[in-house]
Amino acid sequence: MGAISDTRLISSSALTSPLENGALFLSLLKKNKLSSFNLIRVSRNSFNYKRISCKLSESGIEMKPTSNEVSSSSKNKMEEYNIAMKRMMRNPYEYHHDLGMNYTLITETLIVGSQPQKVEDIDHLKQEQNVAYILNLQQDGDIEYWGIDLQSIVNRCKELGIRHMRRPARDFDPDSLRSGLPKAVSSLEWAISEGKGRAYVHCTAGLGRAPAVAIAYMFWFCGMDLNMAYSTLTSKRPCGPSKRAIRGATHDLAKNDPLKEPFESLPDYAFENTADWERKLIQGRIRSLRGT
Repeated sequence: MGAISDTRLISSSALTSPLENGALFLSLLKKNKLSSFNLIRVSRNSFNYKRISCKLSESGIEMKPTSNEVSSSSKNKMEEYNIAMKRMMRNPYEYHHDLGMNYTLITETLIVGSQPQKVEDIDHLKQEQNVAYILNLQQDGDIEYWGIDLQSIVNRCKELGIRHMRRPARDFDPDSLRSGLPKAVSSLEWAISEGKGRAYVHCTAGLGRAPAVAIAYMFWFCGMDLNMAYSTLTSKRPCGPSKRAIRGATHDLAKNDPLKEPFESLPDYAFENTADWERKLIQGRIRSLRGT
């Protein structure tokens, strides 16, 4: 199994409200000043966690220097992305692009992880994890930002008989995720039902959009309520996907009355579970989206 990247848990911070378009966050990143945090270090070769107390200087995070092999441009991109993730998603976890692809086996048929960065990652997924389907939730801008040669990855998937699918959703945007979940889960449910190999679901870091799709699938198709599906995944892969986006998508799928009460007016626990008839309705609507 691939390595899990290091993660940091912010105990307090000064954060502003989310931006409407994730692509606009870069110009505002350096305005944030974090006060303190705890670092949860995850071994690159195991699932063992170690909590380390850390401090911040007035100018920013005090960090040990990394390998000279990591370019300053790559470091800046990772720093920008992680700060954006914390402010936009209230997500305390970090993505370390320089450590390569990382992933977690959630069920025997489902893997959630970060973006494959090169064709060798596709070879690894095929040979080591029997992956037969890849569901990519990134927008074109995400892929370009990290300099990924997507076409070479798609071509390698074809050569190895892996079905590569895309269901883009905007990063750091719960509303975009909410609207995109039904089609993304439709693709995932179809892949798993085909039974030809494991399905690999990824976004950029595998901490927001991808786990949300996996949790929604487990909620709608695996007989779990939302809290059980959420805790099942996050206990294996520490992350912070938007539970509200999943609840909102469940509301949208389960109700067909044009005069229904708006989701925004419902209590926070609404649609954490569904009645049997609602679950069947959701499953039918999800399956009807195949091929769209």
